[in-house]
Amino acid sequence: MANSLIDFLEELDTNSNLMEAYKKDPVGTAEKYGLSDEDLTLIKEQNWDEVRKRFNDESKANRVVSY
Repeated sequence: MANSLIDFLEELDTNSNLMEAYKKDPVGTAEKYGLSDEDLTLIKEQNWDEVRKRFNDESKANRVVSY
C-alpha cells in the first residue's frame, strides 16, 4: 500500500535525512517513499495549489507548505 502525500509532507518536517534527499531529487524521493502515481505527478508538475488543498484539514492546525 502506498503512503499518502500528507504522510510524506509531515515526514519531511521531522526527518532531516528525507528532506536532504528530497532537495536533491524530489520526485525520486517521493517515489521511494511509496507515493501513488497521482501524487508523484503533483510533485513533478509542482502543483502546490492541489497539494495545499489535499493537505488542508479544518480539524488540524493550519500548516504552511513550502516545498
